Amino acid sequence: MLEKSMEAFTLGLELYNRPTVKYRVEGFSFYICNAWELLLKAKLVKTANRLDVIFYSNAKTQRSQTYSLSECLKKVFTDKKEPLRRNLERIISLRNTSVHFVTEEYEQMYAPLFQACIINYVNKLNDFFNIDITERFDQHFLSLSVNIDPLDSGTIKKKYPATIAEQLLRDQMDLNEETINNGSTGFGIPLNHNIYITKNKKNADFIVSIAKDSETKAAIINKLQDPKNTHPFTYSEVVNQVNKWISRKKIDFRVTNDHKNRITFNKSDLDLFIKFYGIKAEIDYAYKHVLGNNNQYTYSQKGINLIEKEIMDNPHDIVNILKNELKKPKK
Repeated sequence: MLEKSMEAFTLGLELYNRPTVKYRVEGFSFYICNAWELLLKAKLVKTANRLDVIFYSNAKTQRSQTYSLSECLKKVFTDKKEPLRRNLERIISLRNTSVHFVTEEYEQMYAPLFQACIINYVNKLNDFFNIDITERFDQHFLSLSVNIDPLDSGTIKKKYPATIAEQLLRDQMDLNEETINNGSTGFGIPLNHNIYITKNKKNADFIVSIAKDSETKAAIINKLQDPKNTHPFTYSEVVNQVNKWISRKKIDFRVTNDHKNRITFNKSDLDLFIKFYGIKAEIDYAYKHVLGNNNQYTYSQKGINLIEKEIMDNPHDIVNILKNELKKPKK
């Protein structure tokens, strides 16, 4: 079951990222659901230590059948509000209706859910069975190639009959509302294009001018992106994310203290990284929320990647190195 599950997962990724395929949303939803169903059944069998736990007797056919994905999902994730469960329930609903009603606009609507579902699968495969599927292929293949142009209600109403347009816009509103209310990367991962201004042409992906007569026009605006999307991780979530990465990648992380080895990344370690790299002062890494007289910070994936890179380069000594460097008098 695990082997078939990983095969279905890989097929879903390959199908979605093929540039010539137009059946992307329907095909991906089918394969990712198949991957999850097999993974959850394997988890149930492992926990119960018997195969019959995934079977039930069907009175109508008088034959044994296996539980559906929805039933397995409820058995493994019992909390109805669990972001992972809500994410997969949404995708199951899409799979069940995709044969009859899916338009190309569903790609923009479901891409954040699909991306979260991929990360959830990778994490749970590792949590349940200590398997890192990224050992089969490079980790960047986990990113979907998607069309993230915003949906325009006027265009939709012109393009489709009234009943289809209404259904599409209603689905969009429902997904947006749940994404906002959920506020978790386990339910949906925002997909953004970030543009930065630099005076060094060598660091630029393309060149623009703010002159009015420029062929490639650009304007500087003072509008902040929603930090819920750009910096979604709390202090504790950063610690959890780094520990999951250490476990998934099987990093031999160690902190030697009083002749003892600690193998987990903790809040004290995070404090060292924050102080040494000035993470709170970098908008790329941290966002400061001002609440009256109190300040709270949330952190970006880029900040987490910085920590992971430094641990990868020196998993045994990085914490002690940071401690010693911070103890040195400032010049």
